[in-house]
Amino acid sequence: MSPRKTILRELRRGLDRHGKAPSFTRPAEIAGFKNRPKEYQKAINQLLRSRLVEGRQDEAGRMTIALNAHRLRDVDRALRPVWIHPAMWAVLAIVLAVGAGLAI
Repeated sequence: MSPRKTILRELRRGLDRHGKAPSFTRPAEIAGFKNRPKEYQKAINQLLRSRLVEGRQDEAGRMTIALNAHRLRDVDRALRPVWIHPAMWAVLAIVLAVGAGLAI
């Protein structure tokens, strides 16, 4: 799984556990961050730029991130399975139409 989806999924799980208020998490606590820190940091920077997550400093001065409560619909859209994407349904419809045309 990509670092972007891993980060969003972990933050979404934290939101579900704690209710509606976003819970801030240190990026180093996200699974996979210690194995590939450069890739995860790049993904975090992209998520911050797209405003899907927000960043703050904790009491110790370290960066923490949480989902942007105003963009949860966009987060859910990014996390949906590939078979739910509208483009996938369009491709399936075209393949079925071509298949039905060849069968006739």
